[in-house]
Amino acid sequence: MNSAARSKSHEPAPGVQSDEIDRRNLTADDLRQQNAALAEENRKLKQLAEYRSAFLARLAHELRTPLTSILGFAEIMLNQEELTEAQRNFCERIQNSAQQLQGNFNQLADLSRLEGKQAELLLEEFSVDDLLRESCAAVARQAQKQHVGLRSDAAPGLPLIISDRSKLRQVLYNFLAYAINRSPDGGVVRATAEKALEGLLLKIEDEGESPAATVGLEELHATDRRFGDSELGLAIARKNIDLVGATMNWEGRQPRGLRIIIQLPAVAPDAHAAQS
Repeated sequence: MNSAARSKSHEPAPGVQSDEIDRRNLTADDLRQQNAALAEENRKLKQLAEYRSAFLARLAHELRTPLTSILGFAEIMLNQEELTEAQRNFCERIQNSAQQLQGNFNQLADLSRLEGKQAELLLEEFSVDDLLRESCAAVARQAQKQHVGLRSDAAPGLPLIISDRSKLRQVLYNFLAYAINRSPDGGVVRATAEKALEGLLLKIEDEGESPAATVGLEELHATDRRFGDSELGLAIARKNIDLVGATMNWEGRQPRGLRIIIQLPAVAPDAHAAQS
């Protein structure tokens, strides 16, 4: 009798069991509602990103045409020998400003393609030595204007690589432009290539201020207006580095300066990476 009583005392009361089931059902309903709300927010964010990419692409396209005309007329005026020194100075300012705007709009178009997942890898075999020379030539005028020396050097015997030459050239251009802007008058920027245990290492060194050791990679250039005169250069460089399957790091130099290190993979990047 006592045993039966004890057994019954451990059984949950009908009301308690019902409350537990109700709580479980309520929790499941709440999760379903939260999942549905998150899915809707994700859809809206994706749609907003698509609208933004389309807007950036259209903006860059619409403004590129008048800028091309401005650059053309500035070039014509600069070729006139009868210009006074003041007139020539104004024409050069117009030309420089238009070139800067054109570069920014080109970057906007590139960024919109990358965000819109329209970027594709165009793989080809090429020499890293040639890539360094081409990239340095593209920023030579900027270096000359800012009185900064420019050097490129590839270790002998480097193998040809298979990657997207255009995207890598754009990455090097953006980081070289940044290094030049960081460098003091009379400083030197160096771009080098060497063999690594796996793949190749590209290094860009300047003689500007050494960043604090506590600064993280994400913070290094995030608010630095000297990065190619636009934060867009950083965003595009990072996306292109990911696309070609490379990695990037940095380290301070002694007694001063910054070294940016880009490691290229030993094999061709996955062609499907452009769709991710």
